[in-house]
Amino acid sequence: MWESNLKLTSEQLAVLLFKSRTESRRDQKLYLESLGGDGSARELDWMLSLARHDVPAQAESDRLTEHWNEQHSPETHSPSQGICQAVNFFLHSLIAGEFGPDDSIYSRSDAFLKQPNVVARATEIFIERLRTNGQGEVLNHDEAEQHATDYLRDHLP
Repeated sequence: MWESNLKLTSEQLAVLLFKSRTESRRDQKLYLESLGGDGSARELDWMLSLARHDVPAQAESDRLTEHWNEQHSPETHSPSQGICQAVNFFLHSLIAGEFGPDDSIYSRSDAFLKQPNVVARATEIFIERLRTNGQGEVLNHDEAEQHATDYLRDHLP
């Protein structure tokens, strides 16, 4: 596993997370460079992964993002972090083949290439089935995943 030598505080991780929601990847990399990092894509992805697991950074980033949204898009709402994480996990599992007809990445890749709409539709079904509470926490990830995998199994060999 790759690791960066750059060590960021929770406050710096919060700013990076905030920038990941509001600015381009180029700007995010420049921010890392300004903190002494190399600004590579790999470093950015590593730091964002760390930030997403840092509870104080997550809370501060949410606060900064909410304030930014109030100023730039006052009548809109972003999907909750819970929804984003659920979709991310679902797509990772889908691409990794955890729902496929067999364990062969070649068979799965071939099927997805022949029917590219299958991945898009499965993702749509998953998102349509998600339910959240008032705080945006996902309540039924497994149920939504099951509906999507049922669809996949019908369409893949």
